[in-house]
Amino acid sequence: MLQSPLSGSAPSLATGAEADGVGHRARLLARFDSNGLSALHPHEIVELLLTFAIPRKDTKPLAKDLLRRFGSLTGVLHASAQQLQEVSGMGTRTASLLSLVREVSATCLREKFDRKRLVHHRTDVDEYLRFHLGPRQTEYVAALFLDNTHCVLGVEILAEGTANQCAVYPRSVVEKALTYKASSFVLAHNHPGGSKEPSTADWQLTKRLCEIGALLDMPMIDHVIIARDGVVSLRERPLWPR
Repeated sequence: MLQSPLSGSAPSLATGAEADGVGHRARLLARFDSNGLSALHPHEIVELLLTFAIPRKDTKPLAKDLLRRFGSLTGVLHASAQQLQEVSGMGTRTASLLSLVREVSATCLREKFDRKRLVHHRTDVDEYLRFHLGPRQTEYVAALFLDNTHCVLGVEILAEGTANQCAVYPRSVVEKALTYKASSFVLAHNHPGGSKEPSTADWQLTKRLCEIGALLDMPMIDHVIIARDGVVSLRERPLWPR
């Protein structure tokens, strides 16, 4: 029995395309299962995540659109649900999935730091703040307050500013530290513009807080600058107050 080309060919093509999509997803998942995220490119990581919310659609174009819009995997995961849904193809359920991944990661990191002894201050502070505060485009100043074994009691944003400046007052640092009954603290701020070099104002604040901390027997252990391409510990610089 002969079939019309219109009635016979279309289902076959649709079935083939669907099979290719299922096979591609299976291969992505198999690569992840075998070698973890290191086996996937950033767009493939986003693509694989999207498949759990979008079951019957090629998610690669949407994954690439998200990376173009937000610049990186970190940018995608830290985008708000509203920002995500501004990208064509992103619905409420899909945006919620990415927000869930971010919040689960942040919770795991909080658990890691709740009773973690800080040994390498630069890397620990950087990791903690990047997960909690995300890739911010404006300057902020934060402090990690520690007990006498260098375990984190709490973290606070002390001030927020524009893309290149932010003011913080020593009094606000001391007040928060006393609230936490901290034995010491680490100050940190970001440089959204990219430079890792401390400014004159950075050194002035560092000197003042070191002096106050010494008087209160609550030393500032470090002042960390977080930039796009690395982290700087002012304590390791020759100008650190002794």
